[in-house]
Parts: sequence; structure tokens; C-alpha cells
Amino acid sequence: MNLQEQLKNAKNWEERYRLIIQAGKNITKPTEQELAEMQPLSGCEAQVWFKISQNSDRTLHFQAYSDARIINGLLWILSLAVNGKPTEQCRRFDLTSYYAELGIAQRLTSTRLNGLKQIEGCIHQAGN
Repeated sequence: MNLQEQLKNAKNWEERYRLIIQAGKNITKPTEQELAEMQPLSGCEAQVWFKISQNSDRTLHFQAYSDARIINGLLWILSLAVNGKPTEQCRRFDLTSYYAELGIAQRLTSTRLNGLKQIEGCIHQAGN
């Protein structure tokens, strides 16, 4: 069962939270050089850096890092939805609906969701 299915089938928030924290372990801390090439995100509770690039086949590659474990988990989950997808599909991506479908949007603070929505806007702009 993949992570998205595990989140959907989780019995409660505590189980989802544990899955999100575990997912964040998939993100490795970037080097200082990699961080310098990433865009910092303002307005989020935690420090967040991200980079969105378009591959030669017009699919997106999303890379991100945060100093907060929960945010890294949310970023990893976001990367599962975006990485390798065509830019046209990513321009229509709805982060709130995606997280709601997984059963996690309802528990995110407005500042966390606002920061992630800023990344969503950058995903929509990618490839233009």
C-alpha cells in the first residue's frame, strides 16, 4: 500500500501524523550550495526552501526542505503528487483538495496551509 492509501485508510489523526512524520524522513537536508539555489518561503511557521524545475520531457521536478519534521512530511507528500507529472496537469493541481482527500487538510494550521499554497502557486506557474 502506498503512502497516499495509508493516509486515506488511517483510523485517526495520530496515525496520519505518524505517517506524515515518517514521510518527512525521505527528504535529506540539502547542502549549503543546494539551499542557496532554492527559493526560501516566507509566511510559514517553519523555514522552507523549494525549487521547481521543468524536465526536458515537460514534466516537473519538485525539491523542498524544511527545518520542521511535519513540514518535510507534507512536502514529501506534495512531491509524490507533482514529481514526474506533465506541466499541464500540475497547473491544475489543487493542493487543498489533495490534502483533504488524504484526510490531512482539516488539521493543518492556516499558516502551514498558506505557506504550502504559495508553493502551489509556483507549481501552477512552472513551465509557463
